[in-house]
Amino acid sequence: MTDFPYAADFIVAPFREPPYEHQIEEFEQHVGKEARALLWTMRTGKSKMTIDTACQLFVNGGDMGKIDGVLVFAPNGVHANWLERELPRHCWPGIECETIVWRSRVAGSKGGNRLSKAATAEWAAEQASWWDKLKTIRRSKKLFWMSVNTESMTREDVRRAVARFLKWRWCLIVFDESDDFGAPGSKRTKMARALSRRAIYKRDLTGTLLEGSPLAAWSQFELLKEGALGFGKFSDFDSYFASYETRQTRGGRQYPALTGFKNLEELRERIAAYSSVVTRDMVKGMPALVPTKLRIELSDEQRAVYAETMKTYLVNVGEEQVSLGERMQRLTKLQQICSGFVIDEHKCTHVIPGRNPRLEALSREVYLCPGKIIIWCQFQKDIDLVEAQLLQDGHKVVGYHGRVPDDVKPLNLTAFREEKGVKAIIGHIQSGGRGLDMSVAHKIINYSHTFKARLRAQAEERATAIGGHNIEVQDFEAPGPDEYILSKILERIDIAEAIAGTGLREFLKSLEL
Repeated sequence: MTDFPYAADFIVAPFREPPYEHQIEEFEQHVGKEARALLWTMRTGKSKMTIDTACQLFVNGGDMGKIDGVLVFAPNGVHANWLERELPRHCWPGIECETIVWRSRVAGSKGGNRLSKAATAEWAAEQASWWDKLKTIRRSKKLFWMSVNTESMTREDVRRAVARFLKWRWCLIVFDESDDFGAPGSKRTKMARALSRRAIYKRDLTGTLLEGSPLAAWSQFELLKEGALGFGKFSDFDSYFASYETRQTRGGRQYPALTGFKNLEELRERIAAYSSVVTRDMVKGMPALVPTKLRIELSDEQRAVYAETMKTYLVNVGEEQVSLGERMQRLTKLQQICSGFVIDEHKCTHVIPGRNPRLEALSREVYLCPGKIIIWCQFQKDIDLVEAQLLQDGHKVVGYHGRVPDDVKPLNLTAFREEKGVKAIIGHIQSGGRGLDMSVAHKIINYSHTFKARLRAQAEERATAIGGHNIEVQDFEAPGPDEYILSKILERIDIAEAIAGTGLREFLKSLEL
């Protein structure tokens, strides 16, 4: 006689939407674990899995309660998406929830600055209402959810709100995009570690655990449990898994330079104790990302400025002589030149006269694409030039970047998803590259590039959805800086994949009986 294939918890779970196979496996085997890291490729259902987990812990608790609160930390915009879109979609029937979303302009102590007298009075009433709702957590019998954007979590008013929530609730604490806490010495990471000690259940969610560096693992797993990877101090962890050599500056100062990593198989084994890995090839119906490159040649004017920049910090841009500064980051300046502009030492932007082959290529690619397009840019001037060009071409576009007000961003995202006439969304991956659904897009263009491999990897998944169509991801590549940046990104992704991606998945598979 064979065992029934499903655990009892799974049989009685009233899922709002049927889970996929990898979600079933995680639910059956680990739903009650206090600490878990879901190292799942973007768009594979981490939010649903976490909401199912919260519902199960709340229901199974009965009157005693395993949890009665969920505290979510996520990137700005994504944190609101959790409670406004994902929770209604996945929360189990019969479970009543209260939700409260941190928005600095509403709840923050300085949210009323620079408002008219009438608007200030309206804001003050809205702020008081927000804090009054937070006070109800002590009496509420519902499953109470609070979401906070990671960027604001070290604010004094946020600390006060979170402290009240943790005081009156038995919590599951969720660190969405936990790679934001990869720097062990940052104020944000230290606060997150302190808060995690006050919660019963903890979850790290990320599809890019180690794209920055294998050393980013330590502080992320400290969020789950102190000493989770076997080292109480980051310095001990660092010396065990990284190699350094002493180098000397021109001024004679000695410093340790990172030369590589070691003992990575052991690191993978330690991570495995807390982790579930889901890669895109494991999920049926997950569309493929089809990488392509478009070679961008420089104009004669760009080549002239490029050549001067390689030799000096004084360059001629049209009729102007521009000082880039003696301490300039030459690679950044060369990257800007390849986009048709340069920023001087006084932060003034100078557009290089003549043709801009990069913009010409973009205009052509957008025209040829039959559907909607996501365009990722590295610099603000890139965004401005791209927007101006596409508007000139007759396309309707929206933006999702740091200069777009927080209350406008969701409106732009909705317009891109739902309005037929909106052709493209233009964004900076720091603002829009994580946690957002842009799956109506047919194509992604990386117009200019960042060294941040984890953000790039997340941004590439914005157009994907299970059951959707394959997505072309096109890199615009000019000679020089673009080639160098893309090669470095690939190196980091290869290391991360070996430790926390396919390599970890194969290791976990080898442990199965």
